[in-house]
Amino acid sequence: MAIFAHMLARVRQFLNRPLAEDFSLKTQFSLSMQAAVYVFIFVSLLNSPFNHFDRLYAIALLAVGVLASALLMNVLVPKLLPVVYDEERWTVGKHMLHTLFVLLVISVSNQLILAGLDADRPNFVQMYLYVTIIGFFPIMLGVFVAEKRRLKRNLAQVSTLNAQFDQLHVPVVPAAEPELPKSILLVSETGNERLSILPNQLLYVESVGNYVEVYWLNFMFPQKTVLRSTLKTVEAALADHSQFLRCHRAFIVNLKAINHTSGNARGYQLQVSGSDREIPVSRSYLAAFDERMAELV
Repeated sequence: MAIFAHMLARVRQFLNRPLAEDFSLKTQFSLSMQAAVYVFIFVSLLNSPFNHFDRLYAIALLAVGVLASALLMNVLVPKLLPVVYDEERWTVGKHMLHTLFVLLVISVSNQLILAGLDADRPNFVQMYLYVTIIGFFPIMLGVFVAEKRRLKRNLAQVSTLNAQFDQLHVPVVPAAEPELPKSILLVSETGNERLSILPNQLLYVESVGNYVEVYWLNFMFPQKTVLRSTLKTVEAALADHSQFLRCHRAFIVNLKAINHTSGNARGYQLQVSGSDREIPVSRSYLAAFDERMAELV
């Protein structure tokens, strides 16, 4: 019984493992085209259609059906259900379930195409079984290979970033009398709440619903100020200060306040001085983050 419980825990841990996924049109169109070509070649090898135009035409239509079904499920559906298809909360288990749904839609497409051609076809259960056998493992293998590639890239970049953060923290002796930094003024939508602080006091800003939570240092003591505002408004207020960067749909971070960064397949995790919170850098902000760090050092 203990062995079974241990195995169940390991399976649950595997299914809940975070998984990087990109539901953008560019990425999914490329993957869908690869799937369509794979299906065309695989089915052609099984059926030798090149001396039979009708058979070749049918296989080509099946490949087009795969392309359309994959785009429908991997681009349109995630846009219609953004809460379900949240890339920040995507896991192995969710992707396996999603893959089975994609293969189900492809099976429906295959049945409709073959019915329209009045061609012989298996019943739907058999069709779904065939499609799953042909498609499930190559799809999951491709996902894990891509994830490993992203993880390798991010871990390699992390060492470079940590060296850059060390450079940012090295005191610089100014050649002339330094200019006093301009204070930052953050104002709520109503104008009733205001926060005026120096750039180096601001650690990060988090968007929470209709509010932003501003984390800053008051004589080295961490403080939190809540303002009714948007992250876009705060980002505009910080536009003249290159040390601040939006790194996630919900976070703006002070790059000069970062002590250390770690990486996974999804992106980076930032450790900020004066806070135990890890700030994520999501996949869509990685390039901008790397570019800004290179500019600062």
